[in-house]
Amino acid sequence: MVESNQTPMSEMPEPTQSSGCGCCAAPKSPVMRDAPKIGRNDPCICGNGRKFKKCCGKNS
Repeated sequence: MVESNQTPMSEMPEPTQSSGCGCCAAPKSPVMRDAPKIGRNDPCICGNGRKFKKCCGKNS
């Protein structure tokens, strides 16, 4: 039998919001865009006829 030096879950204190670890922080609000997002397979906005991912999206 293996001895354990860990505290059982039933004896551990409840996590609190003020623990400061950052992992339990409230989720960020979604980004609001003025224009719809350009998809990778959409035509490029510069008008050359290529897909966005092969033209202006290549540097992104």
